[in-house]
Amino acid sequence: MELSEFEFKRERKVGEFVQDFINLLKIIWGHMTRELLRLLVGPLCMMMLVGYYISTQLNLNVDYSSGEIVDMLVIFGFAGLFMLLIGVLAFGFTIEYFILLRNRRDLLFSYKDIWRSFIDQRNKYIRFLLASIVVGVILFIPIGFAIFISALIPLVGSIAVGIVFSILGLWFFTAFMLYRENYYDLFDTYTSAFSLLKEKIGEYGLASYVVTFLFRSLITLTSVVPFIIIGLVAYNYVGFNNDFFETYIGKILVTFGSTVLTVFFIIYYMLSVISYGIIYETAKELRFGEDVFDRIHRIGRRDNV
Repeated sequence: MELSEFEFKRERKVGEFVQDFINLLKIIWGHMTRELLRLLVGPLCMMMLVGYYISTQLNLNVDYSSGEIVDMLVIFGFAGLFMLLIGVLAFGFTIEYFILLRNRRDLLFSYKDIWRSFIDQRNKYIRFLLASIVVGVILFIPIGFAIFISALIPLVGSIAVGIVFSILGLWFFTAFMLYRENYYDLFDTYTSAFSLLKEKIGEYGLASYVVTFLFRSLITLTSVVPFIIIGLVAYNYVGFNNDFFETYIGKILVTFGSTVLTVFFIIYYMLSVISYGIIYETAKELRFGEDVFDRIHRIGRRDNV
């Protein structure tokens, strides 16, 4: 299948969505990872430095005082925030990649085009991020209660929690896309996104969960399992002990592990955006029909917009 033959705007069932996602990924995977990682090489290098700094603070043989424990928590909190920032950048770059892909229907663009598009829309990303923090705080209690109840359900509870998170991610993504493409203003985009998705929100959430679960499992097998094997070998043959993290090799291992974990999250965000993008186009087509948003987009537009 060529990219020009891929249909972004068509109704899909869960099985069709998964198959179309895989088909699209086969076409764009090499190009997408190459161009996006060029944009993220700087943040990844910074994450390596953060990982090395953390490794210098680890000392498993010391009985930490309360103040030292607070310092360690602050260090790990800083690392977590930095990883979240990298995730936001990866999410934003992949959104711009998806928009270029959908509009151009070819792979004749580079990381420079993605960067230029991201910079042009940077104010929208900042405004939406701040608004989403407020929305997240408002929804924390009801969503947290729903997740808590789902987690209590035997066997299917973890699946239900995964679907809830997929629905949340899809909702925020759809809200941003509607805002990013000037269909609605910031105050209306969240309710408009829910209205767009509500008829099949369970089906959309399940489809997104299935895709992310498959690739999350694949990435886990290809990254975590080798680390476990290396750890077992080191423990039995290299002399892995409580002093290991104080050695040069131990510090390098922590640094490398933090970098790999960051790459894992970047790939997860990339795959999530592509899956959400396909659902977004499907939901628009199912709800409004062909090219209706293009017509809305042109109504009353100012010349300088």
